[in-house]
Amino acid sequence: MSRDPYTAHADFIRPATACTDMRRVLVMVAGFELAFWFAPVIVGLLLPEPLRNGYVEGTSAFATLLQFGTFGITALIFVRMLQRVHGRGFWSLIGPPEPAMTSVWRVTLAVGAVLLALEILPPWIAFAELAEVRSLLRWVAFLPLALVVLVIQVTTEEIYFRGYLQQQLAVRSSSRILWMGLPSLIFGLSHYYNGIGPADSTLYVIWATALGLACADLTARSGNLGAAIGLHLANNAFALLLVGIAGWPASGLALFLYPAFDPADYDYSLRALATLGGVLEILSSVAMVFVLWLAARIAIRR
Repeated sequence: MSRDPYTAHADFIRPATACTDMRRVLVMVAGFELAFWFAPVIVGLLLPEPLRNGYVEGTSAFATLLQFGTFGITALIFVRMLQRVHGRGFWSLIGPPEPAMTSVWRVTLAVGAVLLALEILPPWIAFAELAEVRSLLRWVAFLPLALVVLVIQVTTEEIYFRGYLQQQLAVRSSSRILWMGLPSLIFGLSHYYNGIGPADSTLYVIWATALGLACADLTARSGNLGAAIGLHLANNAFALLLVGIAGWPASGLALFLYPAFDPADYDYSLRALATLGGVLEILSSVAMVFVLWLAARIAIRR
């Protein structure tokens, strides 16, 4: 008989057993969603007119930092609500601090190394002449603050999806389809508007759902959010800090900028997913998440 890989999950979800009332859960979900959508609006309204458009677009370093830093407002509101509605605090969503913090840096380094090997080296060798390389000194100067806002962003999402939702659903049902699948699907659907058109948006949903499942599994195996935060952090750091497209949203901190292109030149309708290229895109995105999940498991030895 094989050992249950999720024995640590019982301790992780225990803080949620004190209050399983679904009405309170719905209040928390509504509060998070309202905070998530309105925090950027409020920040944008508070900015001077010249900075407002840049904040929305996120094409400058300052705007990109502010965009991701705004997640901290959502996190503060959510944790305050958690204290009032459930009578528990931030660390009840994270798990034991010491193993969680150790897992964060171990997984971040391991997954980051895999991403560099698989995503940067081969395309960089093939397409290096197409990329604009920003000032390395400028990039390094922004790096510490960029990592701080990224930690804020991914931690905000993890305490909600793999922390709160996973805990509250797991104490109500032992079905992994429910406590792993439902938060991961919601996480995936929340990325729909990241895409250019229906095909690209659907790819985002599939990829983000797969990433959510990987993070949920790592959380259940380790009994804390450390590995999930590390995986999420490494993934987002690659997307934000290394490679971007000139003039596109969230490109303000990227070291390598590839030329912008006109989306109208390509087919982004759903029928594009039914082509061989579309199927390969889906398979490659899921396979990439699988490889990163394996790297994270090796890092935490679970």
